[in-house]
This record gives sequence, structure tokens and C-alpha cells, in this order.
Amino acid sequence: MLLQQLAADGATKALATIGSAVPPVDLPIISGGVTAAVLAYYAWNILCIGLLVLVVGVRLNWNNSRMGYWLNLAVVGAVDLGLIFTLLAPGYMALADGGLGLALWLPAAIFSTIGLLHHHPQRAGQDVPA
Repeated sequence: MLLQQLAADGATKALATIGSAVPPVDLPIISGGVTAAVLAYYAWNILCIGLLVLVVGVRLNWNNSRMGYWLNLAVVGAVDLGLIFTLLAPGYMALADGGLGLALWLPAAIFSTIGLLHHHPQRAGQDVPA
């Protein structure tokens, strides 16, 4: 959505979306150039990370893969820590805007952990219960 907003409304509007807790009068006016490109690169990275996490979740976590569990836990945890320390804690982004992802991450981590701990792989030659 941020890439679409950059293309449609420009970098100043996109920066206002990211820095939702900052009064609009305190945000710089961005006419393009390097700052707009950095915002586009940030948005592209977030998109790629999101797609990676989605693919790992569907292909690996759905089957209780330990590798998928740790990969998604590490990647999403690192990204969310970055969000907390760079945007939420300093007060640049409103908690209502950035907190939804964090609120979804906690139950996802809990339920993924429960699923992984209670997963008993079938041994070769044993019948699978119906």
C-alpha cells in the first residue's frame, strides 16, 4: 500500500502515513529525489519480507516445520523490534497504526509454538489415525 501511495500521492503523503503520530505541520515537504527513493526502497523491503513470511508460513509452518518456525520467528521478530525501536517508541508512529501487526504477532507466535510442540511426526509403518 505504501508503494501505491508513493506512486499516487507522492513521498510527503507516504511519510505522513508512516509518521502518523507526528503533526502534519512538522513533516517535511518532499518533492522527490533521494528521500522518495529511500521510502520506495523501504516499502519494497517490507513487501518482500511480508511475501517471504507468507510463503514460509504456507509451505513450512502449515506442516509444523521447525525450520519454518524459527525462520519466521526470527524474521518477523527482528522486523517488529525494528518497528518498535525506530518508529513506535520514539513516538513517530501511532500505536494504533503499528500495534496491529504486533498484536497479531504475539498470538501467532504462541499458537505456532503450541502446534510445533504438540506435533508428533508419524513413524514409518504406523497407521495414521482417521
